[in-house]
Amino acid sequence: MWVTLDFEASGLSLVSYPIEVGYVLPNGDSHSFLIDPSTASGHWHHWDKEAETRIHGISRERLFSEGMSVLEVCQHLNQTLAPFEHVLCDSQWDLFWMGRLYKACYMRPSFTLMEVNQWLKKHSDLDRRDFSREMEALGPTPHRAEEDARQIRRALDSLLK
Repeated sequence: MWVTLDFEASGLSLVSYPIEVGYVLPNGDSHSFLIDPSTASGHWHHWDKEAETRIHGISRERLFSEGMSVLEVCQHLNQTLAPFEHVLCDSQWDLFWMGRLYKACYMRPSFTLMEVNQWLKKHSDLDRRDFSREMEALGPTPHRAEEDARQIRRALDSLLK
């Protein structure tokens, strides 16, 4: 039983931070949350306008008005994802964003996030190239956390048939 999870971020740099997280459960249920950066301890100020306009389309103002607090997001993820043995993401960046998210509210995740390639190596004779081919066959992702997590799930389902 595995879950897929994805993050969107304020940019792609070491000073960036998560702005949205989404997941898809084994039964197909899914959810995503915008994250209010003003609720994070530390300095979540970096904003890459190009990432906003060319990648995810989420404005900083929208995060402030519609985003959940970092603490609420972490509590929800811990409660929802703790029962699952495997929570899978597509890239090392997602591991970075999750660490930054939990650090911002002085919490630890109740689950372990693992990059798809590592999981495939442990649980099949498939690898990153196989997964990448499946992702490519599914077409471009919209760069929104819930839909990207759904796309990761579709690719894995297809590979593991």
